[in-house]
Amino acid sequence: MTLGALYRCLLDRLDTQSGVRVGIHFEERTSIMVEEPAAGTDPKRIEQRTFDADLAVRDEQVVGATLTAGATGAETLVIHIAEADGGSRYSIRGEGFGLMRLRPDLFDLGAFGAKLDGVPVIDAVIDQETPDGSGRIVVDADIDTEAFGRLLRVFGGGQSESPELPLLSHSAVLSAASDVTLDYWWSLLGVDEAEGRPARQNVVVCHVHASFASLAGGVPDVTPIETDLELPILEDLDAVWELARQRRAGP
Repeated sequence: MTLGALYRCLLDRLDTQSGVRVGIHFEERTSIMVEEPAAGTDPKRIEQRTFDADLAVRDEQVVGATLTAGATGAETLVIHIAEADGGSRYSIRGEGFGLMRLRPDLFDLGAFGAKLDGVPVIDAVIDQETPDGSGRIVVDADIDTEAFGRLLRVFGGGQSESPELPLLSHSAVLSAASDVTLDYWWSLLGVDEAEGRPARQNVVVCHVHASFASLAGGVPDVTPIETDLELPILEDLDAVWELARQRRAGP
């Protein structure tokens, strides 16, 4: 049994002929503690960063996306990506759309399921929750530490976010009603040293929430996009993020 098999069993309940709306939320919260903190000690500092993607997928292609990145003490960055006239367009903070030479590889629904096939599940507890009458199916998946490391690479490419830090805890849950969701949480412990002695402990807690829903009747056709030729032509998505950071920093 794999996480991919469980995911597909739930996804088959959706009408995906018109496309799929994919939502991805990532949150990382780092609590920085003093050296050898006593039980119940408040963290010295808390840092948080988030990333959100709202994607419209039709015919296995992402046709529109809103990407949002946030961090403690920094203005949130918002980027829109759209396909028009056979090419990719970008918009920063809802302004005009500029040309982007390379189509970004944002999400592949088939490849996502294939990656989940590489995550074996030891056991799964299936329940049906009905607090709102929806009869939501909930699957609590038991995944060992090695397999969970593979799950961390599903969205991150080759390496997990912090492979050098020990994994303290982890969990994964699938659910389905009018949509299908995958949630997984993990925590890591890092120790910074000064002159060979522990200086502070960093507890990193992360959460990924991925949701999949039918586009049938849910999202109207996108208004035709007019390209603003005064905006710079950018090479790829990395260049768009860099321009957004420059604009955030100001002149």
